[in-house]
Amino acid sequence: MSWDETYYHEIGEVNLKYLLSFGQINEAYLMKERFSTLYWSIASFINQIFPKKLELEIYHLINTFFGLMTIVGLYKINKILFNKEVARIASLFIFLTPFFFGHFAINNKDIILAFVHVWIIYYIYKYTFSNYNFNKRIYILIKMSLLAAVGTGIQLLFLGSLIPIILLFLIILLFYKKIKITVILFDLIIFLALFYSLLVLFWVDIHSNILFGPFEILTKTFSMSLGWPFNLLNGVYYNSNNLPFNYILINYLYKLPEFLIFLYLISVPILFLKKDFVIQKFKDIKVILFSVILLLAYPSFVMLIIPHSIYDGLRLFLWGAPYLIIIPSITTYLIFINNNFYFNSIKFFLIILILLHIFNFLTITPYHYTYLNIFSGEKDGRYKKFENDYWSTSLKELILSSNLGDGKINFHSCGVSPEITKIYMKEKYNRSEYTIREKASYIIMTNRTVYSKNNKKITNCYDEYKQENVHQISRNGIILSAIKKINNE
Repeated sequence: MSWDETYYHEIGEVNLKYLLSFGQINEAYLMKERFSTLYWSIASFINQIFPKKLELEIYHLINTFFGLMTIVGLYKINKILFNKEVARIASLFIFLTPFFFGHFAINNKDIILAFVHVWIIYYIYKYTFSNYNFNKRIYILIKMSLLAAVGTGIQLLFLGSLIPIILLFLIILLFYKKIKITVILFDLIIFLALFYSLLVLFWVDIHSNILFGPFEILTKTFSMSLGWPFNLLNGVYYNSNNLPFNYILINYLYKLPEFLIFLYLISVPILFLKKDFVIQKFKDIKVILFSVILLLAYPSFVMLIIPHSIYDGLRLFLWGAPYLIIIPSITTYLIFINNNFYFNSIKFFLIILILLHIFNFLTITPYHYTYLNIFSGEKDGRYKKFENDYWSTSLKELILSSNLGDGKINFHSCGVSPEITKIYMKEKYNRSEYTIREKASYIIMTNRTVYSKNNKKITNCYDEYKQENVHQISRNGIILSAIKKINNE
């Protein structure tokens, strides 16, 4: 169970009650007004078909389904742009990307954003490059409207991530395909009307002000300090609203599998070496590569333009992960269709890197999003480079596998969800009680960033508490979570 997973389950239930009662049941819930809960409401509806004891598993299966469908969407995009071989390679590579795959079951916010982003891009491409009649265009517009409403309901800033690619396709429609501007405007109006209607339908808190409510909440969102206030980037502590421009690039450098970094390094010489073949083989390759580069660079510009706190590594930019795979997939395809000493040598080295990554991928199960590659340095010091188990999903294994005795246990937490910690502690120790730091005998933690009242600076929980671990959970040499005994008696 991830940090705030239950919050979104409950907010979906609250909104579903409102919708099914036609507004008669309107329960107050913390920050409910910020969301149009189309996805969470539907997920809650599906979940209620099954026994209550399976609630968490059903939510995880729903999230995993949309994670897998994101891969399907990426496959379809690459199949259209290139061929089946490149599409299959891309599907395999995104599946093996730990910071993406690791969010499948537990992340009911960012995985669904990646899903809707990929499929919107797919349908935008279909709309732009297919000569559809009016009925088929409307059918595509309905799909895009629904997807956009789902994404925007989860994150109001979601549509901003689509701006560069939408602008690119509008330019293509106007100047390359030369579709009449009246047709484009008419379809755009239909899309906006459908999108906004679906968005406000499930946004129960703006039903009394459907015209201006969303914009008022968007304005408030810009001024709110949301999420975790601190960030750890390659050993340097930052405030989450004041990060360097290269934040995303640094995360990619240390969190992408080594074989993908290798493919990026050799992609330019290989694409240049085989440029004639690539241009002949793949239609509009220059536009495609430009679009991919735009999508890769755009998140960094979002960080500068939009005053939104950034935390949890790459989690808020999972929608960009599928596009990371496109250039390495083309490069891999070119490597394997060529047989000479040069390409065979690269082929052999690439296979070794992929096999080594698969081994590491399996050994960190099920905490794939905590993955750091070989460039992160010595494993013992990696807890000082990046926050590892920021979702605190290793809490269950940590607590249920511990042995703290049969007496009364007073405990406190650092960098983990207190509520989830209480659930697992009660399950393991009947006589456990959550208390303040000064009265606790044990501290349960991950290496989350915190502000040290003693040192007056940002640090992490492991360094804030110097006591030895009485129990810990590790994967691939990295301590993900720990229990420390302290002497407050």
